[in-house]
Amino acid sequence: MPTEIPTWLRQRAEAYARHPLVRRPVLRSRFARFAGVKRDDRVLDVGTGPGYNAFALAAAGAVATAVDWRPELLEIARAEAKRRRLGGLTFLKVEPASLPFDTAYFDVVTSAGAVHHFASPQAAIAEMARVCRSGGHVVLEDVVASEQPVRARYYNRLERLRDRSHQRLLPLSEVVALLGQAALLVRRVEVQPSLREFNEWLGVSRPPYRRSERIRHLLQGSVEQDLSGLEVQPEDDTFLFVQQLAWLLAEKPG
Repeated sequence: MPTEIPTWLRQRAEAYARHPLVRRPVLRSRFARFAGVKRDDRVLDVGTGPGYNAFALAAAGAVATAVDWRPELLEIARAEAKRRRLGGLTFLKVEPASLPFDTAYFDVVTSAGAVHHFASPQAAIAEMARVCRSGGHVVLEDVVASEQPVRARYYNRLERLRDRSHQRLLPLSEVVALLGQAALLVRRVEVQPSLREFNEWLGVSRPPYRRSERIRHLLQGSVEQDLSGLEVQPEDDTFLFVQQLAWLLAEKPG
């Protein structure tokens, strides 16, 4: 029997799925092109959340399977896929570190904005490599932390206050290393600065007031010495800061 999703959790997931920073259809289409997805490719999307990356893959003509371990987000993804009348798209509740698929089954395996939620990124990326065919691609998108450990820890502290499901944003070098450990060859890397405004960013997860004020205090403390690596700048009664969004395409050798 499926577990009943509490009302509060369903409402929080729906608010998250509606947020403009989560939907971003133009970015999702660009990412599908970056991944090199072709019509009729068998594609797996890991940590699909409310499904927007999977929708872009299906729109590109792929036969897409989308997996996530959070039933409240999968419920939203399935309903939205039905509303959009997307064919060739399957959603499954699956742990990212234990993918129930045959070895070398998929042409492309993607994960967008989910690696920092994985309990074990190393295990999840190893599984993504396993189910990808020789000559196929594993393609990741995530915000990356500073290469300086003190700044990375400061930034992750902010993110954990904002969102309790956050595990750890990795520096780019660590993501590249994990792909290498999975016997994948990194072929392409793009890092894009992304300007954020404090209240909009906070609205993605809507933390309680006390945590929000704690985050505001920590951002203020980060201004002079850039303790978070986010280039935080006060702007009237808010803050602007810059996240680094990384795209990585890796090939599984034959």
